[in-house]
Amino acid sequence: MLDHLGELDRTAAHLATAFDAVDPGTAVPSCPGWTIADLALHIGAGQRWSASVLLSGREQHRPEVLRTTISWSDWYAGTTAALLAAIRAVDPDEPCWNFAPVPQRAGFWPRRRLHETAVHLIDALQAAGTSSVGAIPPSVAADGVDEVFEVFVPRVLARGFAPAVTQQIGVRTTDTGDAWTLTPQPDGPPRLERGQADGKAVLTGSAEDLLLCLWKRLPPDLLTVEGDQQVAADFLAGRVTS
Repeated sequence: MLDHLGELDRTAAHLATAFDAVDPGTAVPSCPGWTIADLALHIGAGQRWSASVLLSGREQHRPEVLRTTISWSDWYAGTTAALLAAIRAVDPDEPCWNFAPVPQRAGFWPRRRLHETAVHLIDALQAAGTSSVGAIPPSVAADGVDEVFEVFVPRVLARGFAPAVTQQIGVRTTDTGDAWTLTPQPDGPPRLERGQADGKAVLTGSAEDLLLCLWKRLPPDLLTVEGDQQVAADFLAGRVTS
């Protein structure tokens, strides 16, 4: 089983280092209109908010964070320390609110914050002009793909967006042996089956490439498509995260 807490600690430390290595005014290409300072503010505020949810067990208002007078890397590291302490203080099976149509348990949050941090680490590295290849370990990336399918695909539909899964589609990693099949249903989110990749189209790629294509951080042509090219293109162009 993936150690979400340990991987979050490691990934957040990498992101803090990335914040320290680039000018706060640098634009973040994958987040149009944002600078590195905006990115740090967003994810640091998210750490504080998630910690407050975990400690209360209830939905909380997001904090209104003023721009910090200390370095962004130090401020972000502080918010992460607060989140890690909150995670350690709450049993993962304890009832706790989350924003998705999945079980309302505290264990949701370490996983969610890990993948939020991993994707934004890529944003920071891309903004700095630093190679991001391999920044997300394969096991973490594969779990992130699973989270997209389990958490975000249903959430996108619940928020009223058009379904991205209109034909059965399979997804397979080339490095971790993970596979998923998404089958559209007449009512509700697509059925998710793990361990096999079947459908009118099957997407394959490294776990990291798959994750970052789903989050629109890499171009979809990095992936290999077996079967109907249009089905794959429609899925990859659709909204699967929010």
